[in-house]
Amino acid sequence: MLFIQDLLARSVYWFLFPLLIAGLIGVGGEHLSVAERCEPTLINLMFLALQLVVLSLYFSLKHKKWVNITRELIGIGDVLFLFSIAFYCSTLNYLFFYIISLITVLLCWLIFQGISANKNRQIPLAGLQSLIFAVFLAGDWWLGLFNLTDDAWLLLLIAK
Repeated sequence: MLFIQDLLARSVYWFLFPLLIAGLIGVGGEHLSVAERCEPTLINLMFLALQLVVLSLYFSLKHKKWVNITRELIGIGDVLFLFSIAFYCSTLNYLFFYIISLITVLLCWLIFQGISANKNRQIPLAGLQSLIFAVFLAGDWWLGLFNLTDDAWLLLLIAK
């Protein structure tokens, strides 16, 4: 639903994000204690906040005035989506998803803009990231390739 709304209208209904958070907490926390869920969530949220502050400072210094990045540069839906998935993913999985999804979205958008007659500067970031996150969840839940709530598979991959 996020993907379709963001792609078509470049906006997403706000009430979807609390539903997403509740759903992800519900399915992701069955085998973890509250303390085991809180630490990675807080680290993920601090990382997201740091990213937003650094981006704000960068663009503010660049334009020599305070720039609110959620007005023109990144949509509030994009921030809310990243905020929402912070409640599900372990820290390394959150960082991995964040980096992989940004690279994938950028490459796909550049290819689409190259072949499309309809040029649009606005990237449906939350929508495309939600589609990528759905693929990650399928790999976690149904295919059993990895566990997004546990960093062990990434640590093993890095160690190889």
